[in-house]
Amino acid sequence: MRILGAIAVVIALAAAGCGNSKHAAPKTVSGDLIVAAASKSVNAGSVEADFKLSGASVSGSGSGVFNTGASRSGQLSMKINIQGAPVPIDSVITGNVLYIRSSVLTQQLGLSQDKQWVKLDLGRLAQQRGIDLSSLANASPTPASALSYLRGTNNVQELGHEKVDGVDTTHYRVVVDLEQAAKRSSAAVRRSLERVIRTGGATTLPIGVWVDDKGYVRKVHYAQREAAGKSVDITMNLHDYGSPVTVKPPPADSIVDLGKAVGGG
Repeated sequence: MRILGAIAVVIALAAAGCGNSKHAAPKTVSGDLIVAAASKSVNAGSVEADFKLSGASVSGSGSGVFNTGASRSGQLSMKINIQGAPVPIDSVITGNVLYIRSSVLTQQLGLSQDKQWVKLDLGRLAQQRGIDLSSLANASPTPASALSYLRGTNNVQELGHEKVDGVDTTHYRVVVDLEQAAKRSSAAVRRSLERVIRTGGATTLPIGVWVDDKGYVRKVHYAQREAAGKSVDITMNLHDYGSPVTVKPPPADSIVDLGKAVGGG
């Protein structure tokens, strides 16, 4: 079912506003500039993101707010195209617990209408199945994962200047060495990057990066490689760095625990 593929994308996301551009001849610049911008963006603690996805198996758009620190929490709303129709899907992640709300999911699981949210305890599933779900969440196409890729920047060309959401930025074309990014990352992020390499079968990743005058990453664009040679084209516009983020679970009386509902399977 295509809804299952859509839910997989939501799990990955949870766990393009350009104006006129001025391009000159590309010039090579130091990768340290991009690494510094990624570090500054992560250290802000939080970020809001607007994104678009496009691929053979899934397409859609949405927006969300994410903590970029160790707490790994966030919430997002998106619309995924299923059989030509946009289907709204909301998700909240707090620690290792993911909550998803979608009318299609509710119908397919045969849930009552008062139970709008489906709960998936990633920590418990990891214990049951021996899956490194912290790695899975960190490897997903979120602002945190995109910024972690940029730690491996070693080939950068400056392409010119553009406005992103009305903000002046410099556009760079970056080639990321994922193995180098892994070596420069903490243990959990390193495992997630190694997973990206295993899944996609490549050690380099071209990324378009837009950096503003204050040194924050304002936009990224890349193709996330998947198994079987497929990929998902991802564009994220990043803004409102450092704004206070409060992520709360949905009301308890509106939640059904998916693990319990399907007998732990």
